[in-house]
Amino acid sequence: MKKVLITIFMILTISALNAQITLTVGSALLQTPGTDIHIPVSVQGLNAATGGIPVTGIELHIKYTNSILVYDTTVNFNTIVPASQWYYGANDVEYSANWVEPGLNKLNIPDNTVLFEIVFQYLGNNTDLIFDSTRCILLDSAFEIIPNVHYVNGRVTPSQGSGGSRWNGTGEWNSAANWSNGIPGDSTDAIIETGNVHILSNAVCKSFTINQGAEVNLPQGFSFTINKDYVNNGLFNLLSDATGTGSVIARGVVSGQGTNNFERYLDFSSGAAHLVSSPVTSALAGVFGTNLAEKYIESTASWQTLLPGDNLVPGLGYRVNGSIPATFTFQGFFNTTDINESNLSYTTSLSAETRGLNLLGNPFPSAIQWEKGDWSRTNLDYSVYVWKGYKYVTWNGVTGALTDGIIPAMQGFLVRSNAQAGAITIPSGARIHSTEPYNKATESLENLISLKLENTSGDGYFDETFIHVVPGSSAGYDGVNDAWKLFGNNSHPQIYTTGTDQSNLSINTFPDFTSVPVEFKVGTAGSYKISFVNFESFNQNQPLYFEDKKTGSVINIRNGNDFVFSTDVLTEPGRFILHFQEVGLNDFALDHFSVWIAGNSVHIVPATGSMLIDQCELFNSMGQLVSRIGRMETPAEFLIQDNLQGLYILRIKTQEGSFTKKILISRIP
Repeated sequence: MKKVLITIFMILTISALNAQITLTVGSALLQTPGTDIHIPVSVQGLNAATGGIPVTGIELHIKYTNSILVYDTTVNFNTIVPASQWYYGANDVEYSANWVEPGLNKLNIPDNTVLFEIVFQYLGNNTDLIFDSTRCILLDSAFEIIPNVHYVNGRVTPSQGSGGSRWNGTGEWNSAANWSNGIPGDSTDAIIETGNVHILSNAVCKSFTINQGAEVNLPQGFSFTINKDYVNNGLFNLLSDATGTGSVIARGVVSGQGTNNFERYLDFSSGAAHLVSSPVTSALAGVFGTNLAEKYIESTASWQTLLPGDNLVPGLGYRVNGSIPATFTFQGFFNTTDINESNLSYTTSLSAETRGLNLLGNPFPSAIQWEKGDWSRTNLDYSVYVWKGYKYVTWNGVTGALTDGIIPAMQGFLVRSNAQAGAITIPSGARIHSTEPYNKATESLENLISLKLENTSGDGYFDETFIHVVPGSSAGYDGVNDAWKLFGNNSHPQIYTTGTDQSNLSINTFPDFTSVPVEFKVGTAGSYKISFVNFESFNQNQPLYFEDKKTGSVINIRNGNDFVFSTDVLTEPGRFILHFQEVGLNDFALDHFSVWIAGNSVHIVPATGSMLIDQCELFNSMGQLVSRIGRMETPAEFLIQDNLQGLYILRIKTQEGSFTKKILISRIP
């Protein structure tokens, strides 16, 4: 997230007003509390073509109520004023953003253009988004403040619901006949007086009370949001099975004399262990019955068996081993506030792979998101590692195999300390319902590719590694952008890359387009496939090649083909390289193609048969690229510019090799 940096403009004289200029912060009406909302900021009157005034700078200040709206991020910047040109952020009571045209030129912005969208987590109730017009600034082409700008404020309101409604009977939450005053909404005080309720929807209410003798069941796949207090004097069951787990978020005080049961289904049929965290404040290791429960000891990189009476500390993770699928039930008051973990272990004598690894856990009966809310991290690397059945999936804040950085309810996860006295706050503001679509929009990442390794037999097991070129990043491992490769079940394929410091990485972020070694481990000898995902994020002119040094084969990734290989050993260090330069192309003989000029066209015909050309490039005598044409089937021709004349070099690239020829372009009067 970018920090707020408010530019102090040097010239503050007032310019003449030629047209009405309006800045609008959008509204979001009838919203569901507990979800993310997108608030657009738009402009009008800044386009000279429609009588407006072009601008060179914009500074905005928007006040909001942080007990109702929690700032998350800013997304969907208009390409006219892209994200890279803005400084933006929030301080809990005010959102600020400013922009200056990079070349200090005037810019025409069409009417009703949405500059960007502000993303807030909405906690419920009515609130306003208000421009601080005394501090907002728009500069014209002479760098003078434009006066008399009209500011339109926004408003956020909750979805409808009655003030109070009581349940009596048995049935599904949305059975209106069982409610005294209609199905609850986010402003409803809901009371379960008698009977049984099954929440087979994504339910919401303001406050929630279960009376003695009443029962509420929240099955897997559904969610329940309580915007204020929760009082249980009856029975509440959050259910779990092989398809998933229910999700509950309460934002107020949890109390009562009743029973709260939180189930967690664990499938041990594959023989793999699970990483688990308790969602309640007083669980003991005996909750896992006869199954082996362990905690991770960083100082020895080993596991220590728990006794049945050992406390399961909220915010810490534990490994549970078993052989038969089982459902375990945590009982007690569930966590609703921030969880702080301090003095995380860091042992300098350990290997780089295990040094500083600490097993934590999601302490809530709902999912959490790695960037959402006010996470506090001290002496910690940024990436998070989550066990997924047979492998670790990772997230570094922008990419990775842990989709959107969402950590499931009651799920253990690993972080890495990078010094003594590491600490982390797992905020209650990070909670989300993973049973609902995650609404956070992220900007499309440039220069990012992922490689997926799987057995060609299609047994469903696969692994991924992510490679991201970011100027200014480190070529070796760094704790901000990279993620170590934590190896999973050795029976299944694993893929990773190595940094310049020989670090094994699942996410490798580096500063320039250099070649990257790609390594693998597999459980058995045989045939495997590497797929290349998202290579379209690179500039279309950026070469992308994959080399197998064992066989000498090289493929052009842009052709969209998977790379299939065989191995008779479990790992072959140094076998594969991902190249960001052309490599391994054979040079065709001079008679491989016939090339001639006719009019404004270059004609290309192979000596025999037909051939697929990946790319044709035309360079002048100074080596400057003057024309580039994409994929063509031969015989082929392409147009050249009217003003070209003299000696040029034509380079033809195919999957099998390359061909270079000098051609003379002459213009006969």
